[in-house]
Order: sequence, then structure tokens, then C-alpha cells
Amino acid sequence: MYIRGALTASLLAIVGCTSAALANSCSNLDALSFYDQSGLQESDYGISAVGTFRIEGEQDESKQPMFNLAMINCEKQWDRGLDCKVTKAVVWANPDKPDTDKPNCSLDLDLAAYSMKELQEGILTGVETNTTCSNSTLTIDRNTKRVYLSFTRSTYADNYTGTCGELPRTAVLMNCTSWPRIRKKSQTSARYCDFSSAGDK
Repeated sequence: MYIRGALTASLLAIVGCTSAALANSCSNLDALSFYDQSGLQESDYGISAVGTFRIEGEQDESKQPMFNLAMINCEKQWDRGLDCKVTKAVVWANPDKPDTDKPNCSLDLDLAAYSMKELQEGILTGVETNTTCSNSTLTIDRNTKRVYLSFTRSTYADNYTGTCGELPRTAVLMNCTSWPRIRKKSQTSARYCDFSSAGDK
């Protein structure tokens, strides 16, 4: 039920931030205002956040991650601190024109879990190890209210170096609804993403 609900929400609320060179149906996606948030929502039970993982300051869309919408839900555990689950809907596109007979815009759902530890005051981090080319590290900075996703080479990559390319760059959770661009009140790209919150003027 949780996965189905997350997928339904993701299908309704994904923004198209694919490469500018891939101008196809994926570029027409938009996020609902429900996701017009930035920072962290904290309570006695844990931490939550929503947004899109992007490489901060990267102007070239072709170097950004495939567009995604992420939901982060962290729950306090009495025996081991904070456990975080990341549900990420990811859109892949190719440069062909839209074709109903041969889809060129794909959607996938990625689930990851992290057992978080406090490295220093306000900085929480957790690692997901897997059998692909990279392990992912989730970092929550409660001081700056930002969430980061970084990557390190996995044991698989060390053993099978010929099949793994470069590591993905560190990404940070941003607000990628249409509202940050509207609030900016200046010339920005159609895929403008920043840390604006719904309360900003």
C-alpha cells in the first residue's frame, strides 16, 4: 500500500528536468503545489522532506541527474536512533520525438533505507550498501535544513572495474515546483530549482 501510494503521488507530481537536448514528452511534466516545500519538517516522531535531488550550481541540464521526485521519511527508533526511507521516482528520456507505439520516456521507482548516525551536532548520516557500482550516503544537515545524497565506490566496482564508469556527483534536495521560479521574479530557466519555501515572498 505504501509503495502504491508513493508511486501514485509520484506519477501525479514529477517535474521534467531532463536534459535540454532531450526535448520530448518528459520535459512537459510539472510538480503539484503540494511539493512546494524546502528544508526539513521535524516532529517528536522524526524528520520528513520532499523535493528533487539536483547538483547545486550545475547550469548544464545534461549533467544533472535524471529527473526525480524524492520523499524522505525518517522515524525515531528507540534502540538505534533514526531510520530513513527514501522513495524516489525517476524519469528517463531519450532524444526521440514522442511515440505512442514506442515509448521514449520511462519511469522507475527507487527505494532505499538508511540507518542514521549523528557525526557531529546537527549532522546525521547513513550509508546504503548494495551490489551496484556505488554506495549512496544520505546526509541530513539539521543546521542548514538541507539534505544531501553522495556516492562512493562499492566493493562490486572494485572487483569489476571494467563495468563501472564515473561516480555520480553529490546532489542536494531542492524545490523544483513552478513556484520558486515565479517567486524569483526574474529571468530563470523553465526548470529553475532552488531552496525557496512556500512561505517565501
